[in-house]
Amino acid sequence: MISEVMTITEPSMNNLILFPKTEQYYEEELTRFLRTEQYTDALQLLTFLLQFPNVEASKTDQWEALRHWLYTMFPETMFPGAAPPEEDEEEEKELLRQYIKEKTTDEGFTLKLLNLLREGTLEQQVSALEQLGFIDQEEVGQSVKEWLIERPRHPHIQFKALQALKHMGEHGFIEFPKNGKKVAVEIEETPLGPEEFPLRIRDMIRRVGDISEISQPDFVYFARQTWQEFLAYAYGTSIYTDLLSAEEGAVDVWASALHAILQEKLFGTVNREEILDNYGIVDSMTLQWKRAHLVLQAFVKQFTHELS
Repeated sequence: MISEVMTITEPSMNNLILFPKTEQYYEEELTRFLRTEQYTDALQLLTFLLQFPNVEASKTDQWEALRHWLYTMFPETMFPGAAPPEEDEEEEKELLRQYIKEKTTDEGFTLKLLNLLREGTLEQQVSALEQLGFIDQEEVGQSVKEWLIERPRHPHIQFKALQALKHMGEHGFIEFPKNGKKVAVEIEETPLGPEEFPLRIRDMIRRVGDISEISQPDFVYFARQTWQEFLAYAYGTSIYTDLLSAEEGAVDVWASALHAILQEKLFGTVNREEILDNYGIVDSMTLQWKRAHLVLQAFVKQFTHELS
C-alpha cells in the first residue's frame, strides 16, 4: 500500500498537505509495523512521511530519529528485498527446516553456506547460520566452531553462531574471543529466543514497557530490540553474569538506564531526573545506575561503530 501511495503522490509532493487524520492513520500503521517487527515497511513509511513539507518540526525530528535508529540497529532494512515475509514463527521454522533438508542432498549447498559464513557480509553470515543450524552433519558443526573461535567477531554474529550450534545438537563448553577477552559458554545453555532468558532479565525490558506505554507507545519496540542486541553483546561476559545475579532492585536500574540511553539516541535529549523519578531510582541506587548506564553507553558506541 505504501509503495502505491508513494508512486501516486511523489511527483507533486511539495503541493500536498498531510492532514491530521491522515497523519494519525500513518502513525497507527507505523506502530503496527514496529509491533510486528516489519522494519523494512516501517523504514519505507518513515521515508514517505518525511517528504511532506507541512509537518511540524518536532514530528519531523522524531521521524528522522526513528529512521536513523532503524538504519543503525537493523542494517538489513537498507535492503528491502532481503526481509522474509511475515509468517508465524513456528511455521516459518518448519518451512525453513524442510527447505534445508531438500537442499542438503546437494553437497554444493552446504559448501556455499560455509563460504558465506567465512566471506559474506554480516547479513549473509546471519542468513548462513540460520540455515546451517538445520543441517544435521557433524562436520558442519565443527566448521562453525572453528569459525567462532578463529578470531574476534561482532557479538551479534557470535550469538547467532551459538544458537546455530545449539540447533545442531552440539553441547559442551566452547571458548572464543569476545569484547577484548576470552569467554567460555555452554552451548546447550544458549537462549534460542527472548523467552528463554531468565525471568529477571526479561523483567528489565518489561519495566520499560510499563513506564513508556502511555506517553511513548512506540518506544518499547525499539527498546526491546536494543535490549536483545545488548544481551547478545553481554552473553558469556562478566556483564551477563552480573545480570544473572542481580537483585530485584536492579530491574529498575537497568530498565531506566536503557530508557535514558535510547531517549538520548532517538531524540537527542533526555530528562534524566524525570526518568530516575519514574523508575523509583533513589540515592542509594545512583552508583549502580551510573555503572549500568556506562555499560549500555559502551555497547551502543561499539555497536554503532561496527555497523558504520
